[in-house]
Amino acid sequence: MPRLLPRLLLGAQLLLVGGVLAVQFPHWWEQRWVQDDAYVSFRYARNAVRGEGLVYNPGERVEGYTNFLWTALAALPLARGAADPLPFMHAASAVLWWASYALLLGLGVALWREGLWAAPLLVVPLAVHWSFNLWFFSGMETPLVTFCTIAAVAAVALDPRRHAWAPAAASLSAVALMLTRPDGVVVFAALLAVAAWLDGAWLRRHRAPALAAALPLLLLLMPYQAWRLWYYGALYPNTYYAKAAYLSFWRRGVSYLAHYVWIYRLWPFFVLFGAAGARTPLARRFLVAALAASAAVALYVARLGGDFMEWRFLTPVSGVLYPAVVVAAAAYGERWRGRGAGWISGALVAGLLTWATLAAEPAARTRGLPEQETIALLRRYADPGRFDWRSAAQLFDAVLPRDVRVATTSAGIIPFFCDRHTLDLHGLTDAAIARAPLEAATRGRLGHEHWLQDHRAIRARGVDVILEWADPHPYPRAVTRAPTAHGELVSVRTPDGRFIDFTLLDPALKARLDDPRLVFHDAAAIADPTQPQALPDRLAARCMIDRLDIGDGASEVAHAFSEQRAPQAPYEHSYHTKLLRYRPPRQAVQLEDHGQRVFGSIAFAVHAVDASADLMLVARHDHSGAARYDVEVNGRPAPRALVLRARPDETWGERAVVIPRALLVAGTNAVRLIRDPASPRDAELYHLWFLQEVPCREAVAGSVGGSPAP
Repeated sequence: MPRLLPRLLLGAQLLLVGGVLAVQFPHWWEQRWVQDDAYVSFRYARNAVRGEGLVYNPGERVEGYTNFLWTALAALPLARGAADPLPFMHAASAVLWWASYALLLGLGVALWREGLWAAPLLVVPLAVHWSFNLWFFSGMETPLVTFCTIAAVAAVALDPRRHAWAPAAASLSAVALMLTRPDGVVVFAALLAVAAWLDGAWLRRHRAPALAAALPLLLLLMPYQAWRLWYYGALYPNTYYAKAAYLSFWRRGVSYLAHYVWIYRLWPFFVLFGAAGARTPLARRFLVAALAASAAVALYVARLGGDFMEWRFLTPVSGVLYPAVVVAAAAYGERWRGRGAGWISGALVAGLLTWATLAAEPAARTRGLPEQETIALLRRYADPGRFDWRSAAQLFDAVLPRDVRVATTSAGIIPFFCDRHTLDLHGLTDAAIARAPLEAATRGRLGHEHWLQDHRAIRARGVDVILEWADPHPYPRAVTRAPTAHGELVSVRTPDGRFIDFTLLDPALKARLDDPRLVFHDAAAIADPTQPQALPDRLAARCMIDRLDIGDGASEVAHAFSEQRAPQAPYEHSYHTKLLRYRPPRQAVQLEDHGQRVFGSIAFAVHAVDASADLMLVARHDHSGAARYDVEVNGRPAPRALVLRARPDETWGERAVVIPRALLVAGTNAVRLIRDPASPRDAELYHLWFLQEVPCREAVAGSVGGSPAP
């Protein structure tokens, strides 16, 4: 019976772990996605398959990728004729997902044999980890980095006295890691130090395992590095310069680590980290290796400043850090009261860590540092119905001549599917932009700090078209943008009726742009936004004494405009720009205006008021929202509210409210519009006009209806 109990525990735990993995895999697989940067590597792979070399643009040897093995893997489906390697890469990621958990489960069983009966449970907290699992299915190299990290740590955990092949396996895993991401050298250095500390004396006496460990370095890593230097002519990849890896950013990096630990509720478990509680050799070696690798990566990431892509840099070491928590708990319990206590403490901590990880998911989905994007934000660039850059790229590919040279800030999906010579304006694949000086004191969003924005400089690089940030919107912005000496905005109609834009830098190219989906500037189609359009009869007998252009900085300053946002406002920023038409019978009137959602209240000054006449306030809004705004003038409530109604069609609307003369003072008056909390939602305000039945004055610009020009 004493021997039967641990076997029963092992069987039960393996069934539990197998069940958890079987349930979780479809859950994560259904949420597979792609990060835009994955297609940078895919473009390199496609050019290699075409015989152009491992380059982003034919003829330009710039190392703008940092995942050689992943890029080489992407070449396989492309070489077999696939137009898009993503399905194959997702399938490869699924294999690596299962292989990573198999490695960890194998380690757990080996630890169980040494008496840590709860060790097989070490995979359960990871199986429910939002970031860890979704980065496996991002199309990027993270799954291969994670697998190699786990394999290298597991191999170092094996005692070479019993497993002579372990040093070679550890070396091969570490070399594969460095060939997948150059910064894998951080993990390699940490594990090399661990191996020297644990086995240095033994390896000096037994040369064969040490020589076997050196072979992957001599036969794989060194020839690869020699080829890199010859082919690209640079010691560091271009991304080292583009992402300013030569500058430290400790303040943001420490905050990056702290946010990860806080969001995923890891901090209570830090007390368990350490190898002192492990009596068994495998547990002690694994804990030392896992914690050394984790500490090295944490130090490197803190110096680098973290990453703008959620917790991508921490995913690989999470694959050994989370199991280390469970192993440490089991080891302390086993040392304290024996194997039964070890199982209880290990199972308890595994359960608590799983609960904490599950509870962290809502925050992990939505919260991050400033200038950092969650997975939910990152995936929108490829999601149909949102940014959908694949469809945008295919549309650009259809409307632009083949010989056009383009520039973009989105170097992945759009250049891959709009297959043109491309200048990456952030310099990831361009040596000149990447090496531009960068001030350490003005660091911003990591990976985006280098940015060539001067249209003349971009044109000087031979670029014909700048593919703008492809954010589909409901109207063609080009209609209202007059051409300038530096370029002309052009809008393209998407199949779903929305529009995306590009900037034409070469005027001679316009004659070749004849696709009916293209929309150009048309001044005749746009009404004057400074004038009200919908209430001519009511306004004809009045003169405009003042007007406030919401969204225009100078007008807002001149009128002491301010917003008092309610704490429960359902948005972070409230400014909008829209190009809309009016409702019948004025559907021919189309104009563009800038405005603001008002969830709380706004305050402003109205100038040149005559206290002997009522004041009419006219507001331009759009019919997307509905709200009632109480009017307060000089601290006193007006008898009537400004009521804005919603309609099923998003069109311009104008609404008037009369302020009695009894509330007015001559000259400047203070006005507030206060949203009624009972309103179904908020409304968007764009322009406010103030009119009175008084003689028009020369000092006020504009005219209304048939009134004389003031």
